[in-house]
Amino acid sequence: MSVDSSLAVTQLDALISTLEESVLFLNEKAEVISYSVGTNEWMNPMILLGHNASEVIPESVVASLSNVLDKAATDGAQQMEQLIRPDSAPLLKDAGLSEALWFRLIIAQSGNGWVMVLRDVSEQKRLSRRSGGQSQRDMLTGAYNRRTLMPVVEQAVAQAQRYDWICSILAIDVDGLTAINNKYGWDAGDQILQQLVQTLEATKRTADFLARIADDQLALFLPETNREQALLAAQRIINLAGEMRIPVEGGEISFSVSIGAATLNGVEDTAAKMLDRAEDNLAVAAQSGGNRAEGDDI
Repeated sequence: MSVDSSLAVTQLDALISTLEESVLFLNEKAEVISYSVGTNEWMNPMILLGHNASEVIPESVVASLSNVLDKAATDGAQQMEQLIRPDSAPLLKDAGLSEALWFRLIIAQSGNGWVMVLRDVSEQKRLSRRSGGQSQRDMLTGAYNRRTLMPVVEQAVAQAQRYDWICSILAIDVDGLTAINNKYGWDAGDQILQQLVQTLEATKRTADFLARIADDQLALFLPETNREQALLAAQRIINLAGEMRIPVEGGEISFSVSIGAATLNGVEDTAAKMLDRAEDNLAVAAQSGGNRAEGDDI
């Protein structure tokens, strides 16, 4: 290593040591090879060395980790917010995590490896809730809420009608979520919603807009998407949900989703009408046995 490169490494180490966040350095296999604790004094990062990033984060997030790494390689740094409980992340529990905390995970490619930043945003979440700042975001999943979704869709629909474009919206419901909560506890249902949102955020297009609009229901707005394309997107989501597994005491559970799709239908259509039709089509899908998608009648 040259003198200049040694100096650069020393300067970088000094800079990282001033950060409040914990920083984990991963090799090309996504294994932890180095770290900086930051102000998270509870953390004993020696416990994490040699472990894959998929072992550090909760199992509910693992399904979307590869997608996040791929997007970070092509689109730059990616981030997501996650409520991490000690029991859902045993390795972090061993490293000192003793209470549920909200973290913003930031992942960026660095050479042949990766940098993962863990920023504790629990206090920000608490302050935001007290100040009413959660009016745009769902506290559990971090997704936008219905109040934020509707102006976005209304503006997009107006533009689509003006320029003769097309757009669609999906209403997504977890099949039998109440029964899952009753059998396995509310934490299982929470993890399902969190994992579903994280996977959709990691796989959706940049222009798509995801929101949680009810306890067990999400909406995904799809600009420049016709009926056939919307149903294809819905089927991809159904397939993704079918691959997910949620850890519970004594094993893991799977789940399915039902989806209703609605596509812009002329100049008299509105965002509210589209969402109503999507929810009506969702009801048809759920009443037909679930794990399927239904769209507008042609």
